Amino acid sequence: MAFITIGGEEFEGEGRISDIMSSLGRHTDAYLYIMEGVPVPSDTVISGDERVDAVRVASGG
Repeated sequence: MAFITIGGEEFEGEGRISDIMSSLGRHTDAYLYIMEGVPVPSDTVISGDERVDAVRVASGG
């Protein structure tokens, strides 16, 4: 099972990152997704032992 880490908390899931985040009640556009040190789009499909770090982003001005 693949894992997404959000704020230090791990969640299991397989499929598109955006679908997993939506099922967790998270706004997919509010995060940057990192796999093995490389940013990936939210439509990336994860499975197996893959791990994704979801880093919350903010903008202001």
